[in-house]
Amino acid sequence: MKTLNKRSRLLWSIFILGLIVQVVQLTFVGCSHTTPYYHPDIPANERQDIATEGTLHYRILLLGDGGQPTQDEPVLKTLQSWAEKAPEKTTIIFLGDNMYPDGMTEQKKHEAPARLDPQLEVVKSADTHGLFIPGNHDWTNGKEEGYHALLAQEQYINENLTREPKFLPKSGSPGPVMLELPMPNPVVRLIVLDTQWWLHQHEKPEKETKAIIEELKNFLDTDLPILVVGHHPLQSYGVHGGFFDWKAHLFPVRIAKKWLWVPVPIVGSLYPLVRWYVVKSDQDLSGTLNKYMVAQLNDTFSTSKKTPLLIYASGHEHSLQVLKGDVTDYLLVSGLASSEKATEVSHGDNTLFAHQHTGFMAIDYLTDGRILLRVIEPAKKEVQLHLWLQR
Repeated sequence: MKTLNKRSRLLWSIFILGLIVQVVQLTFVGCSHTTPYYHPDIPANERQDIATEGTLHYRILLLGDGGQPTQDEPVLKTLQSWAEKAPEKTTIIFLGDNMYPDGMTEQKKHEAPARLDPQLEVVKSADTHGLFIPGNHDWTNGKEEGYHALLAQEQYINENLTREPKFLPKSGSPGPVMLELPMPNPVVRLIVLDTQWWLHQHEKPEKETKAIIEELKNFLDTDLPILVVGHHPLQSYGVHGGFFDWKAHLFPVRIAKKWLWVPVPIVGSLYPLVRWYVVKSDQDLSGTLNKYMVAQLNDTFSTSKKTPLLIYASGHEHSLQVLKGDVTDYLLVSGLASSEKATEVSHGDNTLFAHQHTGFMAIDYLTDGRILLRVIEPAKKEVQLHLWLQR
């Protein structure tokens, strides 16, 4: 009996200790930004729209993770309306994860009309230029069939669009690929990367890391503003950057199904800790291959001296983030074209804007040399932020 009582007291003590740890954890974890977060230095007048159409030279619209659109997806409708404002002066860049959940495998090819066609239709209906880049899900999230699924998607997109280039980098190459927009008279140098190539551990085209870096350095040598696009972020305060809000700690099974509000206190907090510190995924910034890729790219970007403005834009996180960069001027995470897949996002000292919401970003290159960023959401007030990147 004494042994049983000791065991009960021990278990009860462990439970109480776990509960205390849980409360302390949740105190520091905080909440996701389900309403827009603005850096304290962002004035109120920059949280609304500003007219630029009369001085627009070229516009780039950035939208990621659109591979599971709902029927009549609001963000795609808003994207089309923005592309239609100046279609001949606009490029839409789809930042990867164009087809969930496993890309265009043999088993999933029949889903392409539901996954890809709504995005392609935006480009065709607006009569503008669209460019798709690959993400991890387009490579089947790292599975063996990834390379072949990627090639199948590239062929599908190329057959459905008319203006070149349609899908970059080509044929599973990591890139970099360089374009200057618009031609003639370019105002921006666009550099395209396939970041999943770095993380994919099955069949893929061979290329030496040294060659990638040397080509990238050469492309960074320009007096033009530079926009680099890749699927994976270099920094993030979302799930892939290690942030899990209190709901993830208390209701961990929602990771599988959003509607499963089953409380699993204490034990639920193990998942974020194990995912970030123990069983690391290369899709997260804590992953070994991801860390290596980010370090290589940041080291290379730090060599860029001539360009007046260097921006790196990505998807992957299902949120909207505008960050002030260290080696780049700005880091953009424009990662959500599917209203069903929004995920948690926090902020850091360098966060200028963050929101757990669908939306996209627009970069306007104006005729007087100024460059303006907008964060746009499918809402009554579409523009959540306008920020001058270059005056």
